[in-house]
Amino acid sequence: MRHGMPAVSIERTDAASDGPVVLRTDIAAFIGLAERGPLDTPVAVESWRQFQAHFGRPFGSAYLAWAVRGFFDNDGLRCWVVRVAARQFGDDGNEAAPGGGARSAGVLLADTAGVPRWRLSATSPGSWGNELSIAWRRERPLTQRALSADSTSARLAAVAGFAPGELVRLAQPAASAHRVLVHVDAAAGKLYWVHPDPRQRGADQLAWSALDPAQPLMVERVAYTLDVWRRDAFAAQYPDLHPSPRHPRYFGTVLAPAYGSGAERLRLPPVNPGALPVPPGLVEIAGLAPALPPLPLAAASGERLPLASGADGLAALTASDFLGEPYSPRDSDFARLRKARGLQALAEIDEISLVAAPDILIRPQPDPDYEPLPPDAANPCLACPPPAPPRRVHQPRAVAELPPVFAEADILRVQTALIADCDARGDRFAVLSAPFERATSRARGIRALAEWRRMLVEQQPARAAALYAPWLAVAENDGAAPPVAGSVAGVRIVPACGHVAGAIASTDLALGVMRAPANVPVQRVVDVRSAVNDAQHGELNDAGVNVLRAEFGRAPMLLGARTVSDEPEWRYVSTVRMLIALRRACDIALRWAVFEPNDAPTRAAVATTLIAILTLFWQRGAFAGATAAESFFVRCQEDPTEDTTNADAREHGQLIALVGIAPVAPAEFIVLRVGRQDNLPVFSLFERKEFA
Repeated sequence: MRHGMPAVSIERTDAASDGPVVLRTDIAAFIGLAERGPLDTPVAVESWRQFQAHFGRPFGSAYLAWAVRGFFDNDGLRCWVVRVAARQFGDDGNEAAPGGGARSAGVLLADTAGVPRWRLSATSPGSWGNELSIAWRRERPLTQRALSADSTSARLAAVAGFAPGELVRLAQPAASAHRVLVHVDAAAGKLYWVHPDPRQRGADQLAWSALDPAQPLMVERVAYTLDVWRRDAFAAQYPDLHPSPRHPRYFGTVLAPAYGSGAERLRLPPVNPGALPVPPGLVEIAGLAPALPPLPLAAASGERLPLASGADGLAALTASDFLGEPYSPRDSDFARLRKARGLQALAEIDEISLVAAPDILIRPQPDPDYEPLPPDAANPCLACPPPAPPRRVHQPRAVAELPPVFAEADILRVQTALIADCDARGDRFAVLSAPFERATSRARGIRALAEWRRMLVEQQPARAAALYAPWLAVAENDGAAPPVAGSVAGVRIVPACGHVAGAIASTDLALGVMRAPANVPVQRVVDVRSAVNDAQHGELNDAGVNVLRAEFGRAPMLLGARTVSDEPEWRYVSTVRMLIALRRACDIALRWAVFEPNDAPTRAAVATTLIAILTLFWQRGAFAGATAAESFFVRCQEDPTEDTTNADAREHGQLIALVGIAPVAPAEFIVLRVGRQDNLPVFSLFERKEFA
């Protein structure tokens, strides 16, 4: 409010409180292989189109794209994606060119002196960059004849169109040179390549001693437009680019690396639901050895330059690329960069609740090899028959770039690491799929799946994970990827983890985390890879394997809600994930208590906060009791006889609250008994325990 008259004014102000904290349990993370995109950098996406903008089309026989697509097809709203590949680092923390690691396609750009000054490359590693080609075009030149000139400046009739930082060509009949404008005096109509103020001069401001004031001088502005093609189709254009680092539209500024280099990649994108990263362009430019002053490009205007030497880094892929290594406080930035791979790259993101790594199950197949068509029989009536048109077909990927088929030991290592990470953090849940051979083997039957579930929990107790089978057949209806050899045309066989994660997320959003993510249809699926009958379904359910079934021509249904745990109290997915949500809620609501006095008022406030949270969960149907007293209890007093705050805990600065809950369990078995009594039909429902 603006006050004009001097007086005492009273203004009303509403002290609005902070907005409510949204506790989301539907956000997933996927780790796998992609056509393009940053390596080992988590990127948030909220649609299938956004995924394609960052990571490209479905890629060979990789499953990451199909998992993310299945997640969004089943009403998932947000996920994080980490692309993995084999990488080799140099001493500076950047990728080293030799070896079998992933690298970006590129081309060196030389100046008119023949010295490479820049490297133009694809914005991310991968063979996709080999499909790119570029062309530099000199923009329409702005040329003025100088009225007068000396070795440091020139006076023109009009200086409109010239700006500081631009590279200009100074030409006389006997000589020419290139200089960078450092000052434009519009009033005097003068251009300076050596600043008139000695205090603002630098080493890159060079006088032109060869200038002859008696000869005419032409001043020409140098600027470029960059055109980019992909597969001979025009893809992008970048106008008004300049070779001088002083200009705001310098090559390396406008086309700077989208994800940084070296230790800069350790900076994570903001974890803000409203701030999604902008997809990068196709190419980027990095300076190599700047010239003083800079010179124009040596490439002829309009000359097509192909990018080359891009590699996907698949042949040397290992299970460690999916996991990374834990950080140490003594690690340097480069050491952390080498360790921040795959799962470890997600360590700093707190909003993730579901984790899957579909590409550890990859089954690579070489692309079909196209044989040339036989030539037509020569026509003797034609003196010179026209040449046959070239056959434009999909070029097969080099066999050396196919990823390995991971052994079951490697798959088990990655999946148990996912489970261990989720259990240790206490705020994530792993969505797993069984290996293809075990999920589809008719000879070994369902025993193979039951054995795999047991193998997951043999080495350590597992709670925060669930195993799903069989695999799914999805339609390749976008035509973006060629069919894999050995598969039905138009259908791709993929693990179910992405579709299941989407079904879990949609259940959380619609009904709450306390509801079992089961008895829900799985959308955009053609069929299941292996059918399961009722008897097999029962055996797999008892073994802790959640089954997807397609019956009566309907969409496949998710008909299982069990974890891989052998402990009865951690049997159900909804129970474990409800406790994860409860832990997150308590962590957020009790952050104020840190460094508060460890006395009775603080303990009472903590207990009140916990009771409020538990009451909210009880009202949403998360607990089994009919009343709050039957559903939960909270103890936060100082009592040496209980596992709460005692003298020893106080000495160590600990305030301990004991919370007990009675979580509701899903009704897996509903038995309907039908009979007759007194010539009237009688129906009764029984729980499973009555028949155990």
